Amino acid sequence: MDSVGIATTFVAQTQAQTAQTLQTEMMKMAAQQDANLVALLQQGADNLQAQQATPPPGLGGRVDVSA
Repeated sequence: MDSVGIATTFVAQTQAQTAQTLQTEMMKMAAQQDANLVALLQQGADNLQAQQATPPPGLGGRVDVSA
């Protein structure tokens, strides 16, 4: 194998390794974004349940139907 072939092989391996590293980092970032979205949705659901459990004063705590 001549020096050009060795250099070409080295460059190809380096590029493949760099591409794999970038793909791994992008997958980690996507997983973190998904986890953040799930946490945000869970927080919204918890807030909604808390609001439904205790309505503000004067809004449907007791209904008088004896008229």
